[in-house]
Formats: sequence, C-alpha cells, structure tokens
Amino acid sequence: MKKELTVSIIIFICLMIGFLFSVKITEEQNNKSLVQNYTYSSEYRKGNGSYTQIAKPSEKAIEYQQKKVAVWITRIVLSMIIPAVFLFSGLSSSMRNWAQNKSSMFLTTIILYFALYYTISSLLTMPLDYYSSYVLKHAYGLSNQTFGKWVSDFFKSYSIGILSGALFIWIPYLLIRKSPDYWWLQLGILIIPIIFFVTFISPVYIDPLFNKYEKMQDTVLEQKIYDEISKTTIGNSKVYQINKSVDTKEMNAYMTGVLNTKRIVLWDTTIKNLNQREVLCIVAHEMGHYLMGHVWKAIIFAGASFILILYLINKSAIWILNKSGGVFGFTKLHDIASIPLIILLVNIFIFVATPLSNAYSRYTEMEADRFELELTKDNEASISSTIKLHEESLVLPTTGVVYKLWNYTHPTFQERVEFANKYKPWEENKPLKYGKYIK
Repeated sequence: MKKELTVSIIIFICLMIGFLFSVKITEEQNNKSLVQNYTYSSEYRKGNGSYTQIAKPSEKAIEYQQKKVAVWITRIVLSMIIPAVFLFSGLSSSMRNWAQNKSSMFLTTIILYFALYYTISSLLTMPLDYYSSYVLKHAYGLSNQTFGKWVSDFFKSYSIGILSGALFIWIPYLLIRKSPDYWWLQLGILIIPIIFFVTFISPVYIDPLFNKYEKMQDTVLEQKIYDEISKTTIGNSKVYQINKSVDTKEMNAYMTGVLNTKRIVLWDTTIKNLNQREVLCIVAHEMGHYLMGHVWKAIIFAGASFILILYLINKSAIWILNKSGGVFGFTKLHDIASIPLIILLVNIFIFVATPLSNAYSRYTEMEADRFELELTKDNEASISSTIKLHEESLVLPTTGVVYKLWNYTHPTFQERVEFANKYKPWEENKPLKYGKYIK
C-alpha cells in the first residue's frame, strides 16, 4: 500500500475523531443550557391573552437524547469499520473465491457473495439494532412491542434487504464491466425510475408486511379528513389508520405513494392522543408535501445526488485501488470483491452529503407547516399538536448544532412552534403563499 493512501486514511480517521468530539461538545452545551435556563412561551393568538409554553425538558428526556446520540455515533463507526474489515483482512477476496468455487456464472457468483456479505453485516449490526429499537425504547416507556414482534420485523427487513439487493447488485457490476468510464452516470440515471417504482409499490406491497392498513374507526374524524382533502386540489386520496400501538407509544402520520397509490396514513396512537383539530393539522401538513411536489422533487433530488456520489465513488475507488498495491486481494473495480469498498465509499459520501440533504428536507418540512397553517388557519391546534408529538417522544426542543445538521430532517420543534406562533397572513389580509392549492 503506497504512502499516499496510508496518509489519506490517517487524515480521514483524524477528521472523524474531530467530528465525534464536536458532537460531544455541542450536545453537552445544548443539554447544559436546557437544564439551567430553558424557558419558552409565546402568545399564539393575537390579542386574546392566551399563551403556549414548551415545558422544560425532563432529566429523562435529556438522558434519552444522550443515549440516542451514542447509538448514532456507534452506527456511523460501524458503517465504516465493517466494510473496512472486509477489505483489509482479506475476507472479501476469500468470499469472492468461495463464491466463484460455487459457480462459474457471473450472476450466481455475485448473488452468493452479496448474500454472504449482507448476512454477516446484518448479524454484526443486529445487537445495536436490538438495543436502539427495542431495549432503549422500552427503557424509556416509548414502546409496547413484544420481543417476538421485534424478531419478526427484523427478519422481514432482512429478507427484503437481501432479496432486493440480490435483484439489484448485479446491475452496477454489469455496467462497470460494459462501460467502465460512464457506469456511474448510467446507474445514476437508472436509479431514478427505480426509486419511483419503489415509491409506487411500497404502500401496496411492502408497508403492509409490517403494518396492516385499516379503515378509520372514528368515522366522524374520517369524514372531517375527507372534507379537508376536498378543500384542496389533491384529488382522490385514501385515508387509513394502522395499529402502531402494538409497537410504540409514539405518534406519527405520513402520506405515501404516488399517482393512484397515494394515501394518508395515521398511527392509531396519533388518533388516540390528539384531538380532532390537532389531527386535521397533521393531515394538512402531510397533504402539503404531496401538493407541493415534495415526493417528486425528492425522487429527482435523490437521483441527481446519486449521480454525483457515484461519480465520486468511481474516481475515489480507482485512486484507492491504484494506490493499494493489491493489499485487498483485487485491483479492478469490476471484481466482486470490491463490494465492501464501494459500500464504504457510499457510506462516506452519503455521510458528507447528509447536512445538505437534511437542510433541503428541513426546508420542505417548514413549507409543509406553512401550508398546514394556510389551510386550517388553526395556529393553536398546530402548536399544541407539535408540542404533544415531540414531548411524548422525549424529543428535546433544541439540539446541538452538529447533531441537528446530520440528524434533523425536520426543524427543531421549538422552531416549528415559533413559526406557528407568528405565521398568520390572513389576519393582515396578505395573500397566501400556497393559496393556489386551496379551493
């Protein structure tokens, strides 16, 4: 392995250590500020003397945040260490030899390799998955899930991952062999219809594997939701509820699918814990995403981002292989033993790009909040639903800046409450930004 590669690895490790320390420092500063002097209250309706207040975070919420941060850091480290171990230990080249001994066919060989790699990786990360999604959630009273249900969901996710991976993994390698200079562009363009296809079929074939869609039991609320839908240009959209209380005590709602598979989905915990006005605000937010084309834009944004990331992966992988001196047991990118190298580079570049993608996501979430307020004109219910959704899940009103950049796809809930407190253009006879979507 040449000196340039060794130096680059050392620099990268130092940068990651610095990053981890910055997370620790900014989180400690934020938590200290919340414990010592956090207060937030603001008048939510002009002139009526009513105020809303975000409660000072409990010690339990602070502690839960600290453990979430520790899990996140551990997950980042594992996402880079696991593929690196496969590479530097020679395990990847040994697995390639094993797969080639089993079959001389390219397709069979790469599927065998991928299945083994995915299985080993899943087993290595399973303890962290179990701790973060089961042990930690139960320890802080956020989960009702049984161990059997967790195991069932884990194996469903594993099965979907290994099957979809086996169906897809041969495509990039075929492109690398056929077009070594432009495979990254061809694959990036191909990813866009794949993302669209998955988005289209997911509500019908994938999501029901984990949660059963049911007709809403509260028929009065159901009718109010359909009435709210009719006030917009969204067109036909179905409304369902799912029994998430078997898994969690947290609340959520989302809009999924495209074209004739679009649907609004409410967790039963949301329906049980929020009043009707609050639920209607949440539904309006989700409709805003669809009406403003956030789903379509996200698909295009993801496709364009992957083209850039794949280009950087191609350049980086070729440089690494040229400087490796054969230490990995392969020297060509089209060798299937390069899968851990590509996965490692994908993880690194996605990590680097995450603050940008999260910033865009936070912007779309704030615009969905804006549409919610313009449609409902119910600032009070918007504020109260936001506070309940977050405080019941032990989410802190603010967070450290580094953790926010890399983890928050939504604005902090204090930012969302502040916006809902102030945004009332209809009271000043100003035009609505998204009035064109409202009948």
